[in-house]
Amino acid sequence: MKTSERTTSWNWPKGARAQEVALKFISTNPFFTILINPTHLAENRVCVPTLNGVIENKEKYVMLQIGKRSWNLKLLPYCEARNVRRLSAGWSLFARESGLQAGDVCVFELINKKDLVFNIHITKSDS
Repeated sequence: MKTSERTTSWNWPKGARAQEVALKFISTNPFFTILINPTHLAENRVCVPTLNGVIENKEKYVMLQIGKRSWNLKLLPYCEARNVRRLSAGWSLFARESGLQAGDVCVFELINKKDLVFNIHITKSDS
């Protein structure tokens, strides 16, 4: 695959800045984009797309990676009422240790479907 070819995002993120980051992100791997808001930092969870057809709809553990650092998080099943899944246990530790702040944009790139490993790309709010 040419480097200019890309997969499509699993979601269309909220916020113009997050949409711009998602449009500029080029990968041959599936991905989704989240604009971090204060609720994501105050609560111990964050809503993510359903990931239908990629990750089965039951409780799973996923790994988030930034460089050589990694975190294990619990991915909760699809919630029909909200049409989302949630990353829960481990989210607050990941957010704190990766220095996430409100206004940052995170791209979650699925780099290993078998082991459910996401490479995380953070665009800081002040950049």
